[in-house]
Amino acid sequence: MITALSVKIPEKPKGILGLADRFRRDRVEVENRNARGVMLRHIIYTSYSGELRLDKTDVAVGSQRDRIICSEKLIFPHKSGYRRFCSTSFSSRLCTNFALSVLMSCKNAAKLKVAIYDPAAYCADFLLSVLEHCTDVAVVTSCFEPYMCVAERALGEMGAAAIVTKNRNELIGRDLIIAPQRIAEDLPIGDNTFVLTVSAPPKGMGGILYYRYKFRMPNGFDKIKPEELDEEYFCSALYTLGAQYELGSIVPLSAAGNAGARDVKTLANSLDKRNQNIYNN
Repeated sequence: MITALSVKIPEKPKGILGLADRFRRDRVEVENRNARGVMLRHIIYTSYSGELRLDKTDVAVGSQRDRIICSEKLIFPHKSGYRRFCSTSFSSRLCTNFALSVLMSCKNAAKLKVAIYDPAAYCADFLLSVLEHCTDVAVVTSCFEPYMCVAERALGEMGAAAIVTKNRNELIGRDLIIAPQRIAEDLPIGDNTFVLTVSAPPKGMGGILYYRYKFRMPNGFDKIKPEELDEEYFCSALYTLGAQYELGSIVPLSAAGNAGARDVKTLANSLDKRNQNIYNN
């Protein structure tokens, strides 16, 4: 079971009715919703005073208070024990699935210069998938062991080699950079390099950036999703807390960022065209 919390603050009427609202008791409603094997406990807290009194929701929330699904606009007091659920695991899968689909759609993927930027080695196994299509691959990471193990496996099973380094300069001159975790620092990326990642990078960083993914949420989940939550965040909770691991196979329809939106085919065509121009020159 996963728990969502929605807070509603009704618009205060004017005059005597508005004064009466100040004395109304806050209301807590609990709805249990089911879809595709997932049970969602949806707690709806209506505050007439305009204040969030968590003692009103403690019983309904119970042990779920440290992983509450809610709007990012809802801020909990630091010592309350309440924590908004947040995870990039599902977003990382969207990023790598989209990237892999692009590489599979490229006619000349083997000619691409590709880099994986993954400091904490969250997606080391993804290197194997990239090496199935590309021959010039570099991994920039601070956590060598997972990637070195995968690189050795790739060399033994596929005869494919990859550079594994902590040197960020290895990102310079790449056609495509895949960053399956949030980029937290300014990287040496050229303005013409395509970058697929999971959230908006630091302002001023170079590259043609894509980090917002459009996809179809499986039927049924839309009926239990709280209205104020976006689909990617809600599916992230289903994937991580609800063990709906089949969501990890979703390939986004498109990706958007600082240069508009592109689907798999148009991004693959752009990469092919770039390599064709370099080859002809």
